[in-house]
Amino acid sequence: MHSLIGLLTLLVLCSTVTQALEKRSVFYVKHNSTEKTQKSVSSSDEKPTLWLKDHDAPRIRPHFSLTKTSNFLFDLNRYRCNEPVTPDCINRTALFRAKIIGELRKRLKEPFTDANHYQVRYSRPLDPVPSPVCRMMRANVRVLSWKEPPFTWNEIGSYLPTSPLFGEITNGSCVIVASAGSLKRSQLGSFIDDHDIVMRFNHAPTEGYEADVGSKTTIRVVNSQVVTKPEYRLLTAPLFRNVTIAAWDPGKYDQTLSEWLATPDFDLFENFKKFRSSHPHSNFHIIDPRSIWRAWTALQDLTQAPIRKNPPTSGFIGLGLLLPVCRYIDVVEYIPSTRMNGLCHYYDYELNLGCTFGAWHPLAAEKLLVFQMNSADDYSVFQQGTVRIRTDQLDRC
Repeated sequence: MHSLIGLLTLLVLCSTVTQALEKRSVFYVKHNSTEKTQKSVSSSDEKPTLWLKDHDAPRIRPHFSLTKTSNFLFDLNRYRCNEPVTPDCINRTALFRAKIIGELRKRLKEPFTDANHYQVRYSRPLDPVPSPVCRMMRANVRVLSWKEPPFTWNEIGSYLPTSPLFGEITNGSCVIVASAGSLKRSQLGSFIDDHDIVMRFNHAPTEGYEADVGSKTTIRVVNSQVVTKPEYRLLTAPLFRNVTIAAWDPGKYDQTLSEWLATPDFDLFENFKKFRSSHPHSNFHIIDPRSIWRAWTALQDLTQAPIRKNPPTSGFIGLGLLLPVCRYIDVVEYIPSTRMNGLCHYYDYELNLGCTFGAWHPLAAEKLLVFQMNSADDYSVFQQGTVRIRTDQLDRC
């Protein structure tokens, strides 16, 4: 009798634990059993996000839900290796590549509800689409100029800098530093700092993380929420000083600049003016919202499946900005490597599958396209975490 009661109790406990895991998470990583894990985990029924520390609860960035039936089970130790030419390492890398690319393709094909808030009207081109790098170059992602209407007579035009976004740099070596959690313990800092242009995003810090992400910052691409919301401290935080800033706000798909100035997603213009007034020699630019949607259109042209009618990520916009001035662009931990740990960022403790595979931005499509543009070998991409996009062989673009 006692054994029967014990068995029933055990079944109830197992059922409760299983329900809790299914309810709280869309993303499960089978960690090394010898690793210690944080115990203070909070969750939300509305957002599939796990927080390993209470003080990192959602407060300073948007979170977008992903299907709660998703599970991505893997044991990272099965795929890691550090001897690229050995058959075992080649096989492990190939298995991980198949896992990651397969997951991205799966995400791309998932159905989604599209409210089309940005009033996107897309028609697939009849003419053949050029190579991915050429097509992205033709999107001409750029910053606004004080020389073009309506800025020739608009007040904002008087605050737009006259200096080029990247100064005199042309044909440089460039690196895009994703904010991914997989940068933790990467030891990529020296590699990153060795580039002519180092691009970072939003409020991603370097102080305290130099060994993994480097200390050099040439440019920060920031979204309009970072510019407007006080918690990001655009006007006072040291990490926004003495660097080039390129801020973006998407507007609507076919809006004119005058219409966008009147109705931005987030009104970045007041803080932009305050920053430029306080730091008149700063190289703070605003990205042309029309070019953001040109980048989205290029992405859709190069993707067979329909993508979300939401603007691309800051990383993809940054790639568009860099293409004309770099002979090659290294993109660090954008496509997940075997250092993947489920964390959104290297500087906090948020666990969220949407940060890696996409939930609001067309991120899966972006990553698949970047991998298509890649010229590095699989070991560099999936073990070392670095994609290389070459632009020095584009004579036919």
